[in-house]
Amino acid sequence: MPFFWEKGARKLSKMSSDRALRKQQQLNNLVYVVTNQAKPGDRIVDFCSGGGHVGIVLAHMLPSCQVTLIENKELSLIRAKKRSDELGLSNIWFIQANMEYFTGMFNIGVALHACGVATDMVIEHCIKTRASFVTCPCCYGFIQNTSKFNFPKSEQFKKTLSYKEHMILCRFADQTAVQLPPQRRLIGKQCMCLVDLDRARAAEECGYSVQVISMEPESCSPKNNMIVGVPI
Repeated sequence: MPFFWEKGARKLSKMSSDRALRKQQQLNNLVYVVTNQAKPGDRIVDFCSGGGHVGIVLAHMLPSCQVTLIENKELSLIRAKKRSDELGLSNIWFIQANMEYFTGMFNIGVALHACGVATDMVIEHCIKTRASFVTCPCCYGFIQNTSKFNFPKSEQFKKTLSYKEHMILCRFADQTAVQLPPQRRLIGKQCMCLVDLDRARAAEECGYSVQVISMEPESCSPKNNMIVGVPI
């Protein structure tokens, strides 16, 4: 997979070299998928953008697209804006807000390691706008029913799993840390895939073509699933 981080790599200089490499690999995977989907003039939204690592790389790689970073933490956006200014990017915008308050139209939504139901919020936002989505979920153990979401999400999984059984899957899906025994990590990965398959099936029921794929190399993150959806 192509290596996209050049100037942006310098922004991780304060990280350990191993962590910086893993972050670069994660970004390579997300950026590779998005750049293959994006068309000139597309509007791309980086949800839960943090310090802007994803959005800034996308703005650099896709100068004909408009990239908007949405983040509720002011300091994170200040850092992202500084990084963007240093690179001289002119196709990038910054919004400090919770994602549910964002009402703009866009073509592609992305999120790297949006925690718990934040991934489901991103997917829902994209479906409402009929936008494509590229998400990498995280913190499966924090998934639970909310005023907006009930789990399992898809009709297929609702016929098979109770809410309690789905929550057990979510708890085991967080058991993927590298320090755990291999067999336990394998079970965690399988549970992680089932949770994300439920998300994929729910999006398919809304008229999307969806794939659940793994980042490469898998060592780039214990949470290495990507859910990629395109409206049919």
